Amino acid sequence: METAKRIGVDNEHVRTPRKKKWMILGIFILLFMAVLSIIVVVEVKKSNAKPLVFISPIEKNFTKTKTVSGRVVQSHTETIYINATKGSIQEIFVKEGETVTPGQKLFSYEGSTVAADQGQAEANKKLAETSVTQLKEQITSLEQDIREAESTTTPDITDTPDTTNTTDAVDTANQATKAITIQSLQAELNSAKAELRASELKVEKYTLEAEKLKAELETLTVSSLTAGVITNLNQNVGQGFQAKDNQQLAIMQIASNNPFQIEGKLTEAEKAKITPGQSITVTSKVVANKKWKGKISEVSDNPTYKTPANKGKDPQQEPIPSYTFKASLDSQKGLYPGYTTTLDVVVQSKELLAVPETSIKGFGKSTYVYVLKKGKLHEQKVETGQKQGKWVAILKGLKKEDKLGEDPSWIIRLGTKMNLN
Repeated sequence: METAKRIGVDNEHVRTPRKKKWMILGIFILLFMAVLSIIVVVEVKKSNAKPLVFISPIEKNFTKTKTVSGRVVQSHTETIYINATKGSIQEIFVKEGETVTPGQKLFSYEGSTVAADQGQAEANKKLAETSVTQLKEQITSLEQDIREAESTTTPDITDTPDTTNTTDAVDTANQATKAITIQSLQAELNSAKAELRASELKVEKYTLEAEKLKAELETLTVSSLTAGVITNLNQNVGQGFQAKDNQQLAIMQIASNNPFQIEGKLTEAEKAKITPGQSITVTSKVVANKKWKGKISEVSDNPTYKTPANKGKDPQQEPIPSYTFKASLDSQKGLYPGYTTTLDVVVQSKELLAVPETSIKGFGKSTYVYVLKKGKLHEQKVETGQKQGKWVAILKGLKKEDKLGEDPSWIIRLGTKMNLN
């Protein structure tokens, strides 16, 4: 008897969990039915409260983007190096952070020997020019003397039997004297012309020498080639500093004032989709709720390689290639060099038919809309694509001239006659 009681108690213990499970399942079923009833009531009220509005699909631009990261950089940075062959530093004209313009002096070398040589060449040039002027005056005077000597004639003497022989002798003597005078003047003229040519050659020589030294002297003052801001001014370089031969030592950098760029690196898969000219939307964690527009300006075809982090564990693993890209910005307000950014690159842009999300019914691949055909309501299966805001792209199933319900109720009866008015 005790055994029978014990068996009954055990059976009761087994039935109790089963009863609890059935009770819980029943409660869930009741809740589901209640929620379903509420939905039905809401949909009925909704369908009764407002008429079904019919709309046509619209054409809308849908884009696909690829997200990559980058960093804001100056569009160009010029590095200025010290030239050891020009001597020691004489003076630095700019300061760190100063804005400079093209042609503005940056610093100068001493170059005292070059300045002295240039001064001597200028002096020699002036002496040669003075000599040329004097010789030209002398040549003009000699040419005048020769013309006067050639035009001189012997005075007329009345011929008589007693003077005829005397006149012939005088004429012969005068002609000889005249020829000697002209010959002497001509020799002096030739000598002056030779000296003039030599002096003119000296003028040319000293002119070229002075210009060469002047140009060399001008190179002792280094000027900016671009507009920008002075950065990384070498604090170890000052007046009297002399760089060592063959030493490449930077004295400063000039960061261009041109609009900033964004630089970053792409993987192989990203490079296959990203090309110059694609539009971008840029955001930065540093500046909240702000976006910038621009485009990809350059994508390198030459990869750089990075050694994998687990190379030690897997020696056979190949280095990872990456490709540098650059992007330009329409506006840079609020961005500064060094900021990290996120770029949404538009890799595809396409015009597609679109409908409001509220028009789509069903789930997954079994999606449909309610369309009006010959005045009656029909269920039309559609293939949906990308969602953009409240709009959903329609890949298949609809035409531009179709009429469909904008926000239909779930309990619409198919085949119902509808009036668009």
